[in-house]
Amino acid sequence: MHVLLRGDWRQRLRLVSGLILFTFATTHFLNHALGLFDLQAMYEVQQWRWTVTRSWPGTIILASALVAHIVLALDKLSDRATLRLPAWESIQLALGLLIPFLLLPHIVNTRGARDIFGVNDTYLYELARLWPDSAILQSTLLLIVWIHGCMGIHFWLRLYAPYRKFQPLLLLIAVAIPIAALGGFMVGGRSVAQMIADPKTFDEVKQLSHWPSPDNADRLAAMRLIVRLVFAAMLAAALALLAWPAIQRRYWPHFSINYVGSGTVNCTFGPTLLEISRMNGIPHASVCGGRARCSTCRVRVDEGIDALPPATFPEAVTLASIGAPPNVRLACQIRPRGPLTVTRLLRPSTTGPEAADEAELGSEGVEKPLAAFVLDLRDFTRLSQKKLPHDVVFMLNEVFTAAGSAIAIHDGWIDKFIGDGLLAVFGEKHGIEVGCRQALRAARDIDLALDHINAKMEAEFGRPLRVGIGIEAGQLLMGRIGYGPNVDMTVIGSAVNVASRFEAIAKDKGAQIVISREVARLAGWTPAPELISKVDVRGVSEPLEIVAILRGRDLPASLLASMHDADERVVGRASF
Repeated sequence: MHVLLRGDWRQRLRLVSGLILFTFATTHFLNHALGLFDLQAMYEVQQWRWTVTRSWPGTIILASALVAHIVLALDKLSDRATLRLPAWESIQLALGLLIPFLLLPHIVNTRGARDIFGVNDTYLYELARLWPDSAILQSTLLLIVWIHGCMGIHFWLRLYAPYRKFQPLLLLIAVAIPIAALGGFMVGGRSVAQMIADPKTFDEVKQLSHWPSPDNADRLAAMRLIVRLVFAAMLAAALALLAWPAIQRRYWPHFSINYVGSGTVNCTFGPTLLEISRMNGIPHASVCGGRARCSTCRVRVDEGIDALPPATFPEAVTLASIGAPPNVRLACQIRPRGPLTVTRLLRPSTTGPEAADEAELGSEGVEKPLAAFVLDLRDFTRLSQKKLPHDVVFMLNEVFTAAGSAIAIHDGWIDKFIGDGLLAVFGEKHGIEVGCRQALRAARDIDLALDHINAKMEAEFGRPLRVGIGIEAGQLLMGRIGYGPNVDMTVIGSAVNVASRFEAIAKDKGAQIVISREVARLAGWTPAPELISKVDVRGVSEPLEIVAILRGRDLPASLLASMHDADERVVGRASF
């Protein structure tokens, strides 16, 4: 099952109903935005929308989506064992609970007034009724609905890697729509307010819209109060269902949960393991908010696995998608009934979209074609022998800061620091061809950055700082490797070993950079014959063709220009 569709039937129904309501809200707000241009345009588009939304099928779908979304949201609230939530979940929950108090009365004033009292609730009627007395209230409702919906879609889609390629564009759209809608509401409201300032015109508007009589207006006010009270009662019931088990748990038997690396906590039956973590302040990664979609909350159950019930369908699907072994479970789905010893398999600080990418990597790893980039500081031992420890640390941090900045700018990531060197990887986002070009660009930037470092430090250390760089491309195994809390995403494979050998060969050849002929080919570069040679590399059966580059700045300008253009084309294809 696709990552976006995982979860039980209630989660999927809540998602579908939310998408239906968000689609309606989007078209409604775009209709508002036409007020920036013309009241007649607002009216005409409204009539087109009504042919769908106010048809019998449209009415049934919208009403069902609204009721289902509210009921399922309250059901989820009542099923929580704790309200200690990440900030984004707390904000979305608070906005979601506020919406019905503002939205239901608005529905009474529009669809309810039309169906019960025959009111013609066009934009002319609504703007005349709302502007300016209720302008702030309606604007607040618009913003709350939009923010709540956008948050829900963002935290749902961020599990889907292609979404993040469109994210800057979608963010621009998400900001533009409510601004345009509020602007249209304001411009249209002022136009109608000026129009009805004439009592005669106002009377005509009342006749055209079948304005509610004073008696009907009182009945509408009573209906608005009733819907608010009904929702308040439903909310109170949900909160009571939330509070009662918490009170009961005070008297139930307690047992311990041992988190490897983070101590032991006492708990009782009822909450999920993720909720137990939150209740006790134990950091626990969870990208999807405990919906069994992302697997970032997964744990290895070291002791007590036999006391846990079998995985439900949503949990089993997600665990199967990452090839998890039998002793790995989702903390958001298991409800401990007895003592457990568990190890969290993702860093607790990893809670962003990158964690979702990591979660989709199998527990045993996946292979990807990538460029391995190994950097080492030359003559480090000799440079550091006569220096105080803090001077050595300062020097290393200067070099690593320059190298890390260049690597990050060109979409690489540092896998690990190894003494006075580092291993970085390129090509994960846009493919190995772009990765090879970006690795070369990073090498050039590091070479140029050393000029600035040496200008500051050469006099102090007696000689300029130099680095050696080896770059190789090939299939690398990516996976989470380690033990207990020291489990990290890393890469292993022949390309890493060869890149390390290339860095040593660069020293023998008096070059700063050595790359394979294959890296040059993937980068779209045909080096001069005098730069190419064959070498024997330990661990590789056949001699390899390499390209030795004296300095990163010696890379031809045409290569750098073509790298930029090619990168833009690749990213453009991915984004649009």
